Amino acid sequence: MPEAREEFVVSAPKSRVVEVLSNPREVGECFGFVKGTSEDGKIWYIKAPMSAITQTRELHMSFSEEGKLEWEARGEHLLWRGRFEVEEVEGGVKVVAVLYVEGLGAMASIINPMASVQIRGQLRHFVKKLKEKTSKA
Repeated sequence: MPEAREEFVVSAPKSRVVEVLSNPREVGECFGFVKGTSEDGKIWYIKAPMSAITQTRELHMSFSEEGKLEWEARGEHLLWRGRFEVEEVEGGVKVVAVLYVEGLGAMASIINPMASVQIRGQLRHFVKKLKEKTSKA
């Protein structure tokens, strides 16, 4: 399963960072491949060309446990997982973000090689959007 990890500091209160990272809609809006979310954020609608290539038009998102910053977004042929660790440090909040992506079923042989190349870029985009969201009060 392709994986990417990044550690970075956000200049925002810890409560704001946790608020964003625990909201399915906010998390979905931080990804470049998501064109929109359902009202509650638990369905992520996938942009083309990713939706056409993976044959997955939407992902259904859930957190692993109330209060934990671990989630899974699953579609017909695509699975994304994320985990965040948040810690106050001097100058802001240190976030460790880990993303995993996996092709499912018959599409796995097509999706997994592509995902291993693109996951770093997806994580960089996520970090940029997270910093923008948390800097807003």
